[in-house]
Amino acid sequence: MRVAPLGIVVRAGTLAALLVRVPEGVNLVVDSRRGNVNVTDITGDVRILAQQGNVDVKVPGYAQAAVGTGSLAVMMGATTWPGTLHFSIQHGDVELWISAKAAFAVHLHTDDGTLFTDFGLRGTSAGNAETIDGAVNGGSPSRIDVEAAAGSIRLLRLQPQP
Repeated sequence: MRVAPLGIVVRAGTLAALLVRVPEGVNLVVDSRRGNVNVTDITGDVRILAQQGNVDVKVPGYAQAAVGTGSLAVMMGATTWPGTLHFSIQHGDVELWISAKAAFAVHLHTDDGTLFTDFGLRGTSAGNAETIDGAVNGGSPSRIDVEAAAGSIRLLRLQPQP
C-alpha cells in the first residue's frame, strides 16, 4: 500500500482478506492478481484492476474497473464524471448501476454474450456479439464504455429510495 498523488494505491498478489480504511474524499486504486475485491463506505473515487476474482463496488462517486476472470458489479451515485469511465471483463458478467438522473453517452459491447439496459436504448447484433451505442437523458460529455469478451452486460437505473 502506498500514497499516490491522487489517492491511495493497494497492490496485492493473492487477497485472503484485507481491510483498508480510506480517509474522507481520498481516491482508491486496487491492483489485485487473485481474490475478490469489495469496495464500500468510501467517499473518494475508485479504480480497480483485478486479474482473477469477483469485484463489487458501491460508492457515492464514480468508479472504473477491469477484470480478467470473475464478475463485476458496480453501483455508483455520481451523476457527472470527467471524460470516459471504462469497465471491462474478459470472462464473466458485468452489472452496472448508474443514477437514473445521470446524463451520459454510452457504449456497451460483448463479443459473446447478451446486453440488457432499462435506460431505453436499442442495439445491434452480429452472431454472438451485441453492441449498444446511445445517449442517456440527452447525453453529455460524460461517457461510459463497457466491454466484455465473453459475458453479459447489464446497465441498470439506480433509483433513489422513497
